[in-house]
Amino acid sequence: MKLIYTNENRIMVLNVKNVLMSHGLDVVLNNEFASSASGGLAPFDTWPEVWLLNNDDFDKAKKVIDLIALESNLDNWHCKNCQEENNQSFDFCWNCHAENT
Repeated sequence: MKLIYTNENRIMVLNVKNVLMSHGLDVVLNNEFASSASGGLAPFDTWPEVWLLNNDDFDKAKKVIDLIALESNLDNWHCKNCQEENNQSFDFCWNCHAENT
């Protein structure tokens, strides 16, 4: 068993866990609710963690995580209809609802 990912943001950790599982990798989540102990522990020690059950899958899992990071760094886009800036994750403008084309 090997630690593959940790982050202070629980949502990010759950996302990585779900994406790894969708790629057929066996993982477990540790420290999911440990943040309540942060007064007695260093905050870093309470971050949720994704552990890979099969060490032989480490390289594959790392590539999947790197791909998640790459996709999250995509540029925002400007709506051709109203010129509003939109997050790269939106398919439609949040302001005027025009489709990103």
